[in-house]
This record gives sequence, C-alpha cells and structure tokens, in this order.
Amino acid sequence: MGSVGKSMIVGVLLGILLTIVYYIYNNYRKTTKPEKYISAAQILGLKGYKSHEGRTISMQEQQEALLKIFQIAGYFNLFQIWHDLKFIGGIENFETIFERKSALLRASNADQPNPRIFNAKYLRENLFQSDDLDVQDVLDLLLYISQHAFSRCYGKERCELVSDDWLTTYAADYLYAARLLRLIDQEYPSLNEYDSAWIAGAARPALLKRIIFFNYCITVRRIKINDDILILAGERELWANIDGISPLVKETLMKIYLDKSSIDAISCSESTEDKAARIVEGKSYMLSLAEFAHIKLNQLDPFIEYKSKAECPHDQCCGRVYANYDKTEKLKLTETMMTRDLLRTYPINSSNNIDIIDTLAQKGVRPNTATTSRDAAERLIEKIMTGTYGEKKAFSILFCSNNPYTERQTLAAQQQVNEVLKKHHMIDKGYRIKIEGVGYSCSESLNIVHAELGALMAEKWKAAMTDVIHVSQRTPKRDLSSLLFQTRNHSAAVPE
Repeated sequence: MGSVGKSMIVGVLLGILLTIVYYIYNNYRKTTKPEKYISAAQILGLKGYKSHEGRTISMQEQQEALLKIFQIAGYFNLFQIWHDLKFIGGIENFETIFERKSALLRASNADQPNPRIFNAKYLRENLFQSDDLDVQDVLDLLLYISQHAFSRCYGKERCELVSDDWLTTYAADYLYAARLLRLIDQEYPSLNEYDSAWIAGAARPALLKRIIFFNYCITVRRIKINDDILILAGERELWANIDGISPLVKETLMKIYLDKSSIDAISCSESTEDKAARIVEGKSYMLSLAEFAHIKLNQLDPFIEYKSKAECPHDQCCGRVYANYDKTEKLKLTETMMTRDLLRTYPINSSNNIDIIDTLAQKGVRPNTATTSRDAAERLIEKIMTGTYGEKKAFSILFCSNNPYTERQTLAAQQQVNEVLKKHHMIDKGYRIKIEGVGYSCSESLNIVHAELGALMAEKWKAAMTDVIHVSQRTPKRDLSSLLFQTRNHSAAVPE
C-alpha cells in the first residue's frame, strides 16, 4: 500500500475518532449541564434538609415530591399544560415546546391519574433539559402551575374549601409527598436561645394551640427567650364558624395546657360533626367577650349571617356568623381582643414582657402574616435604634406557627423583616435578623394542605426573585400578579 493510501486510511480513522470524541463530549456536556427544573427547584429552596427526628431528606426527594403532587392533582394533564404554556405569557413557539414537553410527560406517565406508575425521577431529570425555556421561565411556570392549588375566591378562608376526589383516592400518596415538602410534621427550635419570640396570630382554636406549643417549648424543652414575646394579631373581625371551639376539643386543649404536654401527642382535631358545636360555642364565646369588652350587640338578634353577596358588606363574607352590633356601637370584636382573652385564660409561662401586635386592617383587607410581621419588625428596629441592645447587630427570632403554614409564614415574616431593615438603612450597617419557624404538626385536611402549597410556592418565588434581583440586577420576566391565582387572567379556557 502506497503512502497516499496510508494517508487516506489515517485521515478516515482520524475523522471517525474525532466524531466519536465529539459525541462523547456532547453527551457529557448534556449530562453535566444542570436540568433546569433541578436548578429552579434549588432556587426555590428545595435543597433537602434534616428532619427533627434526624432523618436526612435529600434534594432529589423534595424535588420529586413537588412533581408527584402536581401529577396527583392532574396538573400534568396535557390540556392543562397546553393552557399553562400558552397563557403564562412570554413563551415563543409555545406549540412546539408543548409537543416536546407532552412527549416527556407521556414517557414518564405523568398525564394519567395513578401516581404509583408515574416516574418522577425521569421527569425531574428531563422535563426542562432542552434550551427552549430558561430557568426564569421554569421558575415562573412552577409558580403558575402551583396556583391551581389555590382555588378559592377572594376573601375565602382555607377552612371553607371543599376536597377534590383525587385527594381522597390518593390521600396516602399525597400525604407522603407533602411530608417531604415540610407541610406535615412538627418543627422544633434548632437553638437553645433566641433574642425574641413571635407567635403568629390565627383564629381562636389555632392560636390557642400555638400558645400551648410555645409554652411546651419554653418549659419542657427549656428554650430561652431573652426579650419580648409578641403575639401577631390585629383588626380581624371574629366570626363564630372559625373562632368557636367544640367543647370536646376545648376540654382536651385545657388538659394539654395544664399538663404541659406536647400538643402532637394528643389528637385534638375537629370532625365534621363538631362544626355545629363549634358555631354554638363560638356564639357563646363572642357574647361573653362582648360583655367583657363592653361592646353592645343587638339585644333581639345578636348574630347575623348573610345569605347573598348582594346584602353582604364589603369586609364580610356570606355564610359566616358575625356579631350583629347595636347601631350605636363603633367597636367590633377583633382577633386582638380575643388574643388578650386567651392570655388571661391560658397565660404564657414566662416572666418576659408579653405584648400583642395590633395591626390595623387596610381597605377592608384583614391583617395577615406579612402586615403583622412588618409591625413587629418596626417595633424591634425602634428598640435597636434607641440603644436597647447596645452594639448587638445579629438577632434571632423564634417564630411560632403550625403546619402546613410554618414555612410559608416564616418566609413571609423574613421578607418583611428584610424590607424594614432596608427601609431604615440597617443592612449596610451590618444588622441581621434571622427568623426561624417552628410549630406543631398538621391537623388540617388535605384540601387545606393543598391550598397552602399554592401559598407556599408564592412565598418561595418572591424570596427567590428578591435574591435574583439583588445578585443579577435584573427584573423578573413576569409580574407576580400575572402568575398568582387570585390576580391572573382567568378568562382563557382550556381547549376541548
């Protein structure tokens, strides 16, 4: 064989070798390039954690748990995905992208109802591997999809939601996934000592349980609070349906309080049959509280329940039993009044200063975690600025709630604290306030847990966008209001 022939063979072999090397490198590059779902989920805080029992929950377990809940709820139904890709806005060639995503959803069995044949691992590693969407698109889409869980109209409370059939059929699968997302189990303090403690306000049964849980932490678990203990309440009007406690539950809670027991050790949730008893007790309680606070109610008809939206005042809702005030009465029964009364009956076992944050309602909207935490943060900043803490610049706050609300309320409180620090130019001076959320385990129905997932994802997205804006100096692609269930456009229908 001549030198020319040898050169040709060498050239062909070299070409084949280069082709093999290219494909190996290209496949290696694809496998080492982070899947955008994994990246987005990490940004949203799904990074794994260690439970209070010492078990390590991996990042993969948490991220797959979110996908499993979306699948169980039917959010990977192809019609629903088509709708979400189209109406989230800002996605070009969405029909082409839909074809790619639908193939992956079919391959993972995500588009059918049974969670036990759904391959969450495959979907986690492949759903957003291609370059058709960037990480910001994925973040926004995860929030947009999660908001289907928040299917309650404006002003409606979680306790007024109705369960979907799939929540009953696949309750065990849903509960397991929700537990991995930290929506179910109790969360205990990680430190032995905190600068202050904030107990998140709530309706009377939940607030009483939070007070009992906090008492357990500071007495049995010997958690030390160095300064104020604040209860974050405000100008929310009471109503019997939500602020009543059935006699059996009330008796159980008193026993737990007196025994200084863990509230998780005893079942004190209310059954469907307790609802009527709860309303009766709620009416009785509101009558006694009105008498104690010298608030006049209508003597002939002390309670009122509006049957239609037309007759209902803008700051009240149909189907709720409110106090019917005397025409001369200017005050109303509020969460702050109820909180004071609870502290008289179930005092916190501490010599610390205990105070109530009385946040005002704004334009008919009741106080919430964000507004009450803002007021608590303003109070703390004022004490810092007046020299109460000397040169101290790092503060830890024990934030007491309960699941499924603990992480969402903690994120909301931390956001408000950060905003108040920024407002007073305290961050540049080195001040830091860390909120640590704790709470007793979930006793709510799964439909409430599911709705809370939608609220939690919104807080996770807001926290992530704050970090993104700070680091990259870029504004998000989409406004939050266009993604949230209660403010986005609902006029677009899913195609038949």
